[in-house]
Amino acid sequence: MIRKLLTGLAVSLVCGGGAMASDYIVVGSTDPAIKRGQAFDAGARVQLGVGKTITLMRASGEVTTLKGAASGVVVPANRLAAADTARFETLRALVEPPPQGRTFGARRGGICPAVETLTTLDDILRTAEASGCKTVARQALENYLAKTGQ
Repeated sequence: MIRKLLTGLAVSLVCGGGAMASDYIVVGSTDPAIKRGQAFDAGARVQLGVGKTITLMRASGEVTTLKGAASGVVVPANRLAAADTARFETLRALVEPPPQGRTFGARRGGICPAVETLTTLDDILRTAEASGCKTVARQALENYLAKTGQ
């Protein structure tokens, strides 16, 4: 019995593993099939038609715009460092559309900083993670992206 339990546990650990973050997140797209918040791994081929563009962002704050081609495009091949996984997931939560309707049980962690004071990606992500001010962090991220010309 214990042997079966240990075998099952070993199989689930090997097969299940932890959730791996992708390397890039879509922050803008002119192709309706590619949604904001969608994630891509480095080196992935994306079916992006001629004349279409996607703007991708890494957890580091690096923003890249790719222009479509007949054969699609390849996402840059720089792999995400394992330490950036949590940052990527926080960034993804900010980029994806906020939940619709009421969110029962949501609490604010205190007074949110002014949007204008959140000028770096580190400040924006720290605000989103620690203080529960995701609405302010989302607006600050939009301002950050506008400053980078995206």
